Amino acid sequence: MREVSDPLTSLVKQIDEQLEGRPSHRNGERKLGVFVIFCSDDPKLGQQLQDLLAKEKLKNVVLCTTTPTGPPRYRVTKGADLTMAVYNIQRRVTANVALEKGRLDAKETKAILEAIGRVVPAKKIAGK
Repeated sequence: MREVSDPLTSLVKQIDEQLEGRPSHRNGERKLGVFVIFCSDDPKLGQQLQDLLAKEKLKNVVLCTTTPTGPPRYRVTKGADLTMAVYNIQRRVTANVALEKGRLDAKETKAILEAIGRVVPAKKIAGK
Protein backbone atom coordinates (compact mmCIF):
# COMPACT_ATOMS: atom_id res chain seq x y z
CA MET A 1 0.00 0.00 0.00
CA ARG A 2 1.04 3.53 -0.52
CA GLU A 3 -1.39 5.34 1.83
CA VAL A 4 -4.11 4.78 4.43
CA SER A 5 -7.64 4.81 2.99
CA ASP A 6 -11.13 3.85 4.15
CA PRO A 7 -11.29 0.72 1.93
CA LEU A 8 -7.89 -0.39 3.23
CA THR A 9 -8.91 0.23 6.85
CA SER A 10 -12.02 -1.89 6.28
CA LEU A 11 -9.95 -4.69 4.74
CA VAL A 12 -7.37 -4.63 7.53
CA LYS A 13 -10.11 -4.76 10.20
CA GLN A 14 -11.69 -7.78 8.48
CA ILE A 15 -8.33 -9.53 8.21
CA ASP A 16 -7.67 -8.84 11.90
CA GLU A 17 -11.04 -10.42 12.78
CA GLN A 18 -10.32 -13.39 10.49
CA LEU A 19 -7.05 -14.04 12.34
CA GLU A 20 -8.59 -13.71 15.81
CA GLY A 21 -8.07 -16.85 17.90
CA ARG A 22 -5.53 -18.44 15.57
CA PRO A 23 -2.44 -20.15 17.02
CA SER A 24 0.09 -17.71 18.41
CA HIS A 25 3.81 -17.86 17.79
CA ARG A 26 4.30 -16.57 21.32
CA ASN A 27 3.07 -19.93 22.62
CA GLY A 28 5.68 -21.81 20.61
CA GLU A 29 3.36 -22.47 17.68
CA ARG A 30 3.90 -21.21 14.15
CA LYS A 31 1.52 -18.41 13.36
CA LEU A 32 0.37 -17.45 9.92
CA GLY A 33 0.22 -13.70 10.01
CA VAL A 34 -0.57 -10.73 7.87
CA PHE A 35 1.72 -7.79 7.32
CA VAL A 36 0.48 -4.66 5.60
CA ILE A 37 3.55 -2.93 4.25
CA PHE A 38 3.26 0.66 3.12
CA CYS A 39 5.71 1.61 0.36
CA SER A 40 6.15 5.30 0.99
CA ASP A 41 8.68 7.88 2.09
CA ASP A 42 5.99 10.06 3.75
CA PRO A 43 7.43 10.99 7.18
CA LYS A 44 3.90 11.28 8.65
CA LEU A 45 2.88 7.75 7.69
CA GLY A 46 4.41 6.02 10.73
CA GLN A 47 2.27 8.08 13.10
CA GLN A 48 -0.82 7.52 10.92
CA LEU A 49 -0.27 3.75 11.20
CA GLN A 50 0.18 3.92 14.98
CA ASP A 51 -3.04 5.92 15.20
CA LEU A 52 -4.83 3.37 13.00
CA LEU A 53 -3.66 0.46 15.18
CA ALA A 54 -4.89 2.23 18.32
CA LYS A 55 -8.18 3.50 16.89
CA GLU A 56 -9.22 0.18 15.35
CA LYS A 57 -7.72 -1.93 18.20
CA LEU A 58 -5.91 -4.17 15.72
CA LYS A 59 -4.22 -7.14 17.38
CA ASN A 60 -3.37 -9.61 14.62
CA VAL A 61 -2.18 -7.50 11.70
CA VAL A 62 1.23 -5.84 11.50
CA LEU A 63 1.44 -2.43 9.83
CA CYS A 64 4.88 -1.25 8.72
CA THR A 65 6.63 0.99 6.22
CA THR A 66 9.42 0.59 3.69
CA THR A 67 10.87 2.47 0.73
CA PRO A 68 8.58 3.58 -2.11
CA THR A 69 9.77 0.67 -4.29
CA GLY A 70 9.41 -1.93 -1.52
CA PRO A 71 11.83 -4.71 -0.62
CA PRO A 72 13.12 -6.41 -3.81
CA ARG A 73 12.18 -9.91 -2.62
CA TYR A 74 8.52 -8.86 -2.34
CA ARG A 75 8.36 -7.96 -6.02
CA VAL A 76 5.99 -5.05 -5.48
CA THR A 77 4.20 -4.31 -8.74
CA LYS A 78 5.46 -1.01 -10.11
CA GLY A 79 2.67 1.57 -10.19
CA ALA A 80 0.31 -0.53 -8.05
CA ASP A 81 -1.29 1.10 -5.05
CA LEU A 82 -1.79 -2.31 -3.42
CA THR A 83 0.19 -5.48 -3.97
CA MET A 84 -0.94 -8.47 -1.93
CA ALA A 85 0.85 -11.80 -1.71
CA VAL A 86 -0.45 -14.71 0.36
CA TYR A 87 2.17 -17.26 1.40
CA ASN A 88 1.46 -20.70 2.80
CA ILE A 89 3.40 -22.35 5.63
CA GLN A 90 5.97 -23.61 3.08
CA ARG A 91 6.51 -19.96 2.05
CA ARG A 92 5.05 -20.50 -1.40
CA VAL A 93 2.88 -17.78 -2.88
CA THR A 94 -0.70 -19.03 -3.13
CA ALA A 95 -2.25 -15.75 -4.27
CA ASN A 96 -0.97 -12.48 -5.68
CA VAL A 97 -3.04 -9.38 -6.31
CA ALA A 98 -1.92 -5.98 -7.63
CA LEU A 99 -4.43 -3.14 -7.71
CA GLU A 100 -4.25 0.37 -9.06
CA LYS A 101 -5.32 3.27 -6.85
CA GLY A 102 -9.05 3.27 -6.21
CA ARG A 103 -9.54 -0.39 -7.21
CA LEU A 104 -9.86 -1.82 -3.70
CA ASP A 105 -13.62 -2.38 -3.56
CA ALA A 106 -15.97 -4.92 -1.97
CA LYS A 107 -15.31 -7.52 -4.69
CA GLU A 108 -11.51 -7.26 -4.32
CA THR A 109 -11.78 -7.26 -0.53
CA LYS A 110 -13.80 -10.48 -0.65
CA ALA A 111 -11.25 -12.11 -2.98
CA ILE A 112 -8.38 -11.14 -0.67
CA LEU A 113 -10.17 -12.47 2.41
CA GLU A 114 -10.93 -15.73 0.60
CA ALA A 115 -7.28 -16.08 -0.47
CA ILE A 116 -6.16 -15.63 3.14
CA GLY A 117 -8.87 -18.07 4.29
CA ARG A 118 -7.42 -20.79 2.06
CA VAL A 119 -4.10 -20.51 3.91
CA VAL A 120 -5.07 -19.59 7.48
CA PRO A 121 -6.38 -22.66 9.30
CA ALA A 122 -9.97 -22.60 10.49
CA LYS A 123 -10.55 -21.23 13.96
CA LYS A 124 -10.77 -23.99 16.57
CA ILE A 125 -14.10 -24.10 18.37
CA ALA A 126 -14.02 -25.17 22.02
CA GLY A 127 -15.43 -28.65 22.57
CA LYS A 128 -15.06 -29.74 18.94
